[in-house]
Amino acid sequence: MDAEDVKYFHVVAEAKTLVRAGQELGVDYTTVSRRISRLEKVLGTRLFSRSGTGWKLTPTGEGLLPAARMVSLGVDVFADGDPIVSGPEEWTILAPDGFAATVLAPRCGRLTAESGVVLRIVTADSLASRDGVSYDAAVVRTKPTSSRVRIQELVTYEIGLYATEDYLLEHAEIRRIEDLQQHVLCWYAEDPLAAVPDFVALRPMLPNIIRLQSNNLLVHEEAALAGVGIAVMPSYIAQRRPSLVRVLPEEVTYTGHYWTVLPAAQLRWEITRKVLRFLREAVLDAGLANSEMEPR
Repeated sequence: MDAEDVKYFHVVAEAKTLVRAGQELGVDYTTVSRRISRLEKVLGTRLFSRSGTGWKLTPTGEGLLPAARMVSLGVDVFADGDPIVSGPEEWTILAPDGFAATVLAPRCGRLTAESGVVLRIVTADSLASRDGVSYDAAVVRTKPTSSRVRIQELVTYEIGLYATEDYLLEHAEIRRIEDLQQHVLCWYAEDPLAAVPDFVALRPMLPNIIRLQSNNLLVHEEAALAGVGIAVMPSYIAQRRPSLVRVLPEEVTYTGHYWTVLPAAQLRWEITRKVLRFLREAVLDAGLANSEMEPR
């Protein structure tokens, strides 16, 4: 197997098209295609599925991507003819936007200042939404079933309805779930979340039409703070804002789960254990309960 072919695989996975990969590598797209075909022949399996919009990793390709990233780095070092100069560790964590902003970001100060780690936090509602992105750990709301990843439950959290006192005083009184039909609800767009557990559980309780939809949880929070309407949001986020109060706490509630997902090929890496420790400490600092300690 040619290590250079593995590097081409890594670049195509990131670029998602042969043309962009060729531009990055300084070759034409036919050379890229030939390299990928040769690697697939050696491995005896398809690494990409081709479509009109680009090249998407197959399950086999997804499993090999973390190792390919390291091979690609090694190829570059050898090509330069220079020994590896130890630089800062680089971590990549995928996480939902609300969790990233309110749990991970506040914990980054000591990590980046004292340890010198370069931390990339990439917001993603699911692994599928960031297909092809290399990562050290991902935090997701739906438990994966793939055998190519290892998982652990990171933490549970509660979801409820929140609005300001002023909004509730100025609008129709809410005594039961049916009264929500008269109000503006702020939540996610419906189509992308059809399979997310909290969407499935809560959607039947909410108005037929969600009047303000956004794929960004912080939009829901800011809309509620501005008196636009009632936001559906995790309690650990809403409780940061004294002006937000819970609406129908007994009737509308859901216990959600955050799962930590690790590429199976990286389980023995020391960096993986450091990332896991960082996630657990961030959860504790945010006032959430701890989780299981070891991936399975």
